Amino acid sequence: MSATSTGPEPTTSASPIDRSGAPARSLAVTIVAANPFEHDSRFLRSATSLAEDGHRLTILGWSGPGLAPEEELAPGVRLVRLPVDRRLSLALRPLPGPLRTLLCRLIGLDPAATVLPPDPPRGLDRLRHPIRRSVELLANARRVGPWTELVLGAAPGTDVFHCQSFIVLPVVHGAARRLGARFVYDVADYHSEAARLARMPRWFRAIVRARERRLVRGASGFLAVSDPVAQLIEERWSLPERPGIVLNCPPAWRPEDPSAPVLPRLREAAGVEPGRPIVLYQGGFSVDRGVEELVAAVEEPALRSRGTVAVFMGYGRLEGWLRGIARERPDRVRVLPAVLPDELLGWTAGADVSFVGQPPRTLNQRMNLPNKLFESIMAGVPVVVARENEQCRLVSAEGIGRCATIDDPASVAGEIAALLDLPPDEMAALRVRCREIALARYTWDGTAGDLVRLYRRLAAAARG
Repeated sequence: MSATSTGPEPTTSASPIDRSGAPARSLAVTIVAANPFEHDSRFLRSATSLAEDGHRLTILGWSGPGLAPEEELAPGVRLVRLPVDRRLSLALRPLPGPLRTLLCRLIGLDPAATVLPPDPPRGLDRLRHPIRRSVELLANARRVGPWTELVLGAAPGTDVFHCQSFIVLPVVHGAARRLGARFVYDVADYHSEAARLARMPRWFRAIVRARERRLVRGASGFLAVSDPVAQLIEERWSLPERPGIVLNCPPAWRPEDPSAPVLPRLREAAGVEPGRPIVLYQGGFSVDRGVEELVAAVEEPALRSRGTVAVFMGYGRLEGWLRGIARERPDRVRVLPAVLPDELLGWTAGADVSFVGQPPRTLNQRMNLPNKLFESIMAGVPVVVARENEQCRLVSAEGIGRCATIDDPASVAGEIAALLDLPPDEMAALRVRCREIALARYTWDGTAGDLVRLYRRLAAAARG
């Protein structure tokens, strides 16, 4: 697949923000996040845009070690971190503490764990894994009540709650009902067909989808991360109209200079010698994100012969495994911590190729358009993505990278190498093209108009 072919004109229903006028009234909007809110760029951009339109924003995240309980993120945007008990052993209450600890040990679970171990079960441990998974699901369900009470205590004057994940949906549904407020569901991932839920038995997924469908009936508005996601939820939930589209795009970066700078920060921090190509993976270190696939590909002859280094920058469940690989193969793999969203593009601009590579193994993955795709091209870095998903369609149409067969390390390595082997003038032109396409079509202000319009409609209804 050619890296420079323009292909057909891409289509998307995303539309720009209209800054003219003002909402009918100022709403008190509370965004409820299922994370400590250190790197949630979509929520932060949504909150900032709504605050700039005149609304009052509160973000409720999770508390965490070393994190401030409250922060002012932007004018009109307040962050409060709630002490939500996320231990999986919560599922075993009201059993006495010593008994809970014993039961956790018997099923191979740390009593203080908040997530399941990232390593796949082996041998006899495979018999205990379904029990651990059941404990995790029960803990999620039992967390809803206490979490809802914390939300109500932190934001009692909320007009509209806003969430973007299935795990938070029952919390905002319950809080909105208790306060007589409204809620908006931003479908950034179609969770009932994502990650481990997608691998659960069909009957269980049917129960989850039915519960989600019941909960979303109370929503006052919907947003979606891509056109395919919007079409799917419109059909599955029998919505009266197509949800608004809000792509995961960054704000315009260095718009006054559309050239594609190659900045040194990433190379220096990773300790990669000048002249050695860098393939960057940035984002969550999770299963089925392309992490394991890039580790395998970097050992292929097509990349070994070029001295290519895979730099992983982020955080997540696979971090320990990745750091172990980096210790074993320091000449091939380097690991860096995540950086703040405002600094990310300056780091990304130091890569030669960005590996997005999300495997199309679930329905959600085939429909999704992740942050890192748009962040990469905004930084002027061509991308390699997986075939058979919405990312490949966009990348092919825009001529900003290549698509690989993600389960074939040789294919991944070959597509990366094809970009690295471009003559210097062609690579420079491709980097500039990535920047031009991003600045012209894939900025936050250029694609988040449906978010602002939805809240203006809610404000008008509230005033009426």
